[in-house]
Amino acid sequence: MIAFHVSPFIVLIELVASIGVLLLWQEKRPLFALRVLLFAVILIGMNFTWDKFVFENLAYVIQFAVIVLAVLFCYNLNPVSALYWSTASLSIQHLAFSLLTLSSCFFYGIYSTPIYFILCYIIILTLEYLLITRHFGKDFELRDKQIKLTIVSLIAMFSCTILNSYRMRYTNDNDLIFVTSIYSIICSLLALFLQLGLFEKGQLEMEKSVLEQIIANDKRHYDDSLQNVELLNMYCHDLKYFLRRNADEVGSFKHQAEKFLSTFDADISTYNHALDTILTEKSLYCANNDIQLTCMADGQLLEYMDTADVYAMFGNLLSNAIEAVSKLENHEKRMISLTVRRRNDFVHILVDNYYDNTLSFHNGLPESTKEQPHLHGYGLKSIRYLAEKYNGNLTISADEDVFHVNILMPINIQ
Repeated sequence: MIAFHVSPFIVLIELVASIGVLLLWQEKRPLFALRVLLFAVILIGMNFTWDKFVFENLAYVIQFAVIVLAVLFCYNLNPVSALYWSTASLSIQHLAFSLLTLSSCFFYGIYSTPIYFILCYIIILTLEYLLITRHFGKDFELRDKQIKLTIVSLIAMFSCTILNSYRMRYTNDNDLIFVTSIYSIICSLLALFLQLGLFEKGQLEMEKSVLEQIIANDKRHYDDSLQNVELLNMYCHDLKYFLRRNADEVGSFKHQAEKFLSTFDADISTYNHALDTILTEKSLYCANNDIQLTCMADGQLLEYMDTADVYAMFGNLLSNAIEAVSKLENHEKRMISLTVRRRNDFVHILVDNYYDNTLSFHNGLPESTKEQPHLHGYGLKSIRYLAEKYNGNLTISADEDVFHVNILMPINIQ
């Protein structure tokens, strides 16, 4: 006889609700609603065949496997990430179930009421969103080599499933319920913390990969810029020579031409080729966009750094400052100051510029004010990455309407 099974359905609802909250900001595949509807029919249909399974725990395993496939089918995630999110939701479901079961030892009179059950799950899902979901990146995915810890968490959760199935046979034994609930809560918390730790590790690895790619692109940009600057200087030299030789013919145009050339022929010499190149490039941009860039830099202090790293660091420093002052309506505040000097056995890099936005900081860096902050902010992260590469540190502060970026790096690197 075909029958509807309440307990597996409640577990299914708990898992789906937990997954829905965890994946709230993840990218959905096309025809998302139809995909969800398809797997809802499959999972509900499976409920009617629950008594066909000899071992109930096997039915729960198959139900979980179908949920993993549903996550993979409905969201734009790779298989490892789908398993990760599903396992995390299973940990939360077990934690919630164990907390509710534990509460039955103390509040048995209200434990069985639907209102108490629903209210508890609303609180748990709200905490899940506040403590976990809103901190997850939108484009985060795990790699294949990170699957081991997820499987460890999954095994721990299935062991709790077997324990809970055994415990349901002894609903009148409060001591057994109390002990097994505590054990299940501890296992669920450990598994969840393991999952979150894996998430942080995955984010750091992804961020490092992006930063290394940005720096590699900056190196290619440096090679191109070096050639362009040398070519530009050659043309400027030839044009100045032509103006001197043909002063009578060019007439009044000579003064305008020399003023124009002075913009492209600034005498920038810090005794560091990479720093000179980026300063020349940014000075040209500033001169043509009504931005005043002042620089006092001893480039010899940076001679131990790789040329591509110097170009990438100062390119990002100046690009961020230029972006900030370009937004200012008061052109008198479109000023950027760059200083590179020695402080004892350290090289001190300081960039000051005006800004007009209210800043909030996270992990020592300003939070992006753009619509998709997870896609931005890598400029400052790459600067911090390069500073730490040379055993230095980056500190950022804002004083009224002035933004300060400080970098300290030891001069002698072993």
